[in-house]
Amino acid sequence: MPSLLLISASGTAQRRLLEETVADFEKKGHVISGRQEGGEWSPLLSDNLSGGLFDEKRLIVVESASLLGPFPENLDAMVEADSSVVILLIYESDPVKIFPPDTFKKCTVLKAAPFPRWPRERMMWTLELAGKMGIKIDRDAVSLIIELTEDPEEIRRQLISLSMLKKGGTVTLPDVESMCLDDGTGNLLKLLDGLCCGDHVKTIRSLSAISKNGDLIPLVSAIHNRMRLAWYASMHPGRGALFAQALGAKNYAWTMAGNAARKYGAAAIGRFILGLIKINIDEKSGTGSGWAGLETLVIELMGR
Repeated sequence: MPSLLLISASGTAQRRLLEETVADFEKKGHVISGRQEGGEWSPLLSDNLSGGLFDEKRLIVVESASLLGPFPENLDAMVEADSSVVILLIYESDPVKIFPPDTFKKCTVLKAAPFPRWPRERMMWTLELAGKMGIKIDRDAVSLIIELTEDPEEIRRQLISLSMLKKGGTVTLPDVESMCLDDGTGNLLKLLDGLCCGDHVKTIRSLSAISKNGDLIPLVSAIHNRMRLAWYASMHPGRGALFAQALGAKNYAWTMAGNAARKYGAAAIGRFILGLIKINIDEKSGTGSGWAGLETLVIELMGR
């Protein structure tokens, strides 16, 4: 009788977990004997009650497993906790409610590691991930990476690219600046620095360049990360070192944030951050105004 292995993830994290899991089973001698999308529980289980004579270790991959519907309680006896025949079920969300409690206890669930909320925790998460991947990287380099992206899968990809660049050497801040910025020309950093210094031309030019090839949501997140530092700096002048350390901000980012704090003030920065949050929500719900909305928000801040 087969065992059930569940992947609970979405997007690029789901694809990575699927690829890694399949590769791991192949290394252990399993043969992929079937792939399907959805289906029905009864034939899926009955067709895979045992391994064949020459391919006892078998793996069956079922994508869009939610199409199978709830697991029938009367089929619980057809599932084992450990078996040479494994049915790998791919779910977009937590499948715990799909299975009866006794059946779910027999299942193994793989989930993407949650990405921490706070910068200091993200710093430690990224350093730990780099360590597991055998990549040496200094803290300033990590600080810039987590400032520029909030997507853990993108962070993973950047680490892989940087490790290939350094060929076993330590990844440093200049490496990140030269390789991990949107289109390779540094437009993202130019935009962030231009915004913090009140440089209208640099900011609008960089925003225009990024909009031609980049994605809006990651850019909004990067601007939010920098301007959140500016808000803290504006609310607590003279305590920069303390807050920079608490927030895990590198010196350069905090210096630029201080420039923005002095130029715009806490009230204007607070309104700008709320505007960024609204853009993020509207874009994800399909009601946003796209790049024009972000450009308008930036111009409003810089025109004060």
